[in-house]
Amino acid sequence: MSKLKVKNNFRAAAFVFLMLVMSAAYILCFSNGAVSQNSQQLKKQLEDKKKQLQKEIEYKNKLLKEVKNTKNQSMLQLAIINNKIKDQEELIGTLNSEIVFIDGQIIETNNAIKKQEADLQKLKDEYAKMVFYAYKNRSSFDRLMFVFAAQDFNQAWQRMKYFQLYSQFRKKQGTSIETKKKELNDVLLTLEQKKSEQNSLLSEKEVEKKSLSDEKTNKESVLTDLQQKEKDLKDELKQKKQLAEKVKKAIDKLIEEEIKKQQELIASKNMKKDNSPVDLKKKKKNYDPKIEMTPEEEIVSKNFEGNSGKLPWPLKEGVITEKFGTHEHPDLAGVMINSNGVEMTTNKGSDVRAIFEGEVTAIAEVGGLDGKIILIRHGEYITVYYTLGEVFVKTGDKVKTKQVLGKIYTDDDGKSILHFEIRKGKDLLDPENWISLKS
Repeated sequence: MSKLKVKNNFRAAAFVFLMLVMSAAYILCFSNGAVSQNSQQLKKQLEDKKKQLQKEIEYKNKLLKEVKNTKNQSMLQLAIINNKIKDQEELIGTLNSEIVFIDGQIIETNNAIKKQEADLQKLKDEYAKMVFYAYKNRSSFDRLMFVFAAQDFNQAWQRMKYFQLYSQFRKKQGTSIETKKKELNDVLLTLEQKKSEQNSLLSEKEVEKKSLSDEKTNKESVLTDLQQKEKDLKDELKQKKQLAEKVKKAIDKLIEEEIKKQQELIASKNMKKDNSPVDLKKKKKNYDPKIEMTPEEEIVSKNFEGNSGKLPWPLKEGVITEKFGTHEHPDLAGVMINSNGVEMTTNKGSDVRAIFEGEVTAIAEVGGLDGKIILIRHGEYITVYYTLGEVFVKTGDKVKTKQVLGKIYTDDDGKSILHFEIRKGKDLLDPENWISLKS
């Protein structure tokens, strides 16, 4: 056989070898996982949200059982049902998102299967060509001629090394094909699991839809009962409003006393040269009484303000059953409600916690109001907590974030409701703008 033919055979074999190496490298770079890292994160977020909503619904079911033990249907029961319905609707929406997400995964997995099948077939075809070419050029004489045709010993060694690597690569390619087959089977199995998961979610969605329908029927029953005793309901709201005004006056007085105390304290630290106290009212043309602060208190105040929307709940678990401000009842037309803060319904014996570090400035009781009131100052901000059956702190105590202040008061009907306010001086603020979504 001529040297030219040997060289041509080598070049052809080398070309096949090079193409197979490139194909193998490409296939190894292909991601076997049909789901990207971002998709995995999205899936986890949806699953976490679903678990959180399920936990919230379960908690509200427990509260409803406690409330149902009372003699009559109540506005509190209606508020908890409304909260639960909202969670159920959000849960169904989350399940829909999960189903759509998995549907996308199934499409992506199907595309991955097609890609892997194409790559596997390509690998098989090229391997077949290599085997066929190796069979046609299997003569040991050709190989020897190619080695002996080398110009020097180093080149001959390199050519011998090539044949050795070529033989090893053929074995690896055979193993690679088997591995790729297994990977393809794994992806097919993943596809079946995704379909099963989707079917499970669809079933779960139907169960939740049925539960939502039942809860809406329950709501109509409670609403009808409340509408039938409209006069009693209005009398109850009137009494509640009168008590709220009485409590507000008491809290306003406590805050005014705190403002006065702080102004006198600051004034005493800023005496005039003739040792007479500074008249704070003359310092400003349009004097507006507010809490005067030391530099340390200013830092606390700024930190409190900087945590707006991230402050913890005053309860470990609870449901907001009355929102801030003046508004019409969402279900009872013409029934107006006014609240200086938010009302949170919780379980009997729950701990009441400070939402931020500060100083206990007052612990008070108001005639007609069961339980006690606690005021905590955070610089120029004040948080108000009532009603508490037990109090574990005293006036002047420095408290930390989430420190337990006492235990919630539970009335004769088994209702455990915390009224919670946030004020800047005497100005009322909406607590929902300050506390985090989760407790």
